[in-house]
Amino acid sequence: MAMTDLPIVLVHGWGFGPEIWDPIRRASPDRDWRPLDFGYFSAIPHVELPDRPFMAVGHSLGTLWLLSEMPERCRGMMLLNGFARFAASDDFPQGVSPRILTRMIHRLEGAPDATVRDFRHKAGTDMPVPGPPQHARLLDGLRMLRRLDARQAARSMPCPIYCSAGTHDTIAPPALTQASFAPATPIDWQEGGHLLPLTHPDACLAMIDRMMERISRDLLA
Repeated sequence: MAMTDLPIVLVHGWGFGPEIWDPIRRASPDRDWRPLDFGYFSAIPHVELPDRPFMAVGHSLGTLWLLSEMPERCRGMMLLNGFARFAASDDFPQGVSPRILTRMIHRLEGAPDATVRDFRHKAGTDMPVPGPPQHARLLDGLRMLRRLDARQAARSMPCPIYCSAGTHDTIAPPALTQASFAPATPIDWQEGGHLLPLTHPDACLAMIDRMMERISRDLLA
């Protein structure tokens, strides 16, 4: 299988949609990009994975979802601003306090627009949302952030995993990212924040290329 034939699944994070991948897709329009959509701002979600081997690229919550799903046809994962656990626990003090997520859940029920807008601003953008917030799906996403723990899955994943994170990430700080993965997990640190797909598309695409080359070598081995 040629490297360019492999579909690349794109999984966005909470408070965003497939539009976060636009800079990367524009930089390499001939790739077989397969953006998923949790439906935070669209009428119908789309989270079906390909029925053939693929590479996956996740951002933020999208990385946690990918690790938790452990898709069997995935041949490699690139995790951007990602983590294998987000909420703090007794054995994960580097995480975000569950109380913060609980407050967001309660606020989302009464003020979904403001909750999303404030989160996106903290993440580093004031771009308008691509559609009306879908309360129930956004609520499910916050509950995933509070509940999911994919640390063991990340350690036993049969495919290679590469990570890239921002040194100034205010949503998933470096200490959280490092603690959620095994010490041997490669992390490519960028001078940036929580939105590397938007702010560092060229660097992200270069890392995707390296992962694709790795997958190609594995497929030919």
